[in-house]
Amino acid sequence: MSLENTPSSSQSDGRWRITNVPSGSDATSAAILNGGTAKPITYGLTADGWDRQITQATVEDKRLTLIQDLTRPGKIAETVNIKVVASSDPNSADAILKGLSASQAVSQFVVRQGVGNDVEHEEGQIADILTGVVGVRRPDAPVENGVDTAQYTLYLTKPTDRDVVIGE
Repeated sequence: MSLENTPSSSQSDGRWRITNVPSGSDATSAAILNGGTAKPITYGLTADGWDRQITQATVEDKRLTLIQDLTRPGKIAETVNIKVVASSDPNSADAILKGLSASQAVSQFVVRQGVGNDVEHEEGQIADILTGVVGVRRPDAPVENGVDTAQYTLYLTKPTDRDVVIGE
């Protein structure tokens, strides 16, 4: 008997890109994603700084006298906690998120993985687009031999667009 196929993996180091795009802009357009209104924030986040959790509820489907309870997939809940390196640099993730938090403007976050961070957004790449409002900045306690950090929550205002193909 032959061994089963071993699927290839994708290394995450250097292969994620998170870009903030203003609401109303076409976040599926490579031209917009590489343009002046899009803000790359990936390297302003800490190593654990993009904490995106997706859960799905269970819908019970109990039947009279059936010996096993049945279930179906229910609603999806998604939470995003963003942890940044504290910075006063106006192009930093912290400054960008702080501005979005203050304005309460709806904003889009394009999350691309599996492609080098140094590669610009290009037609045919796959990404998720999360749309929401950034919550209040929460500074973290100082740590010995560490850097100052802060956290934000992204409150989703529309369902996430998953596995979107980037266009021109």
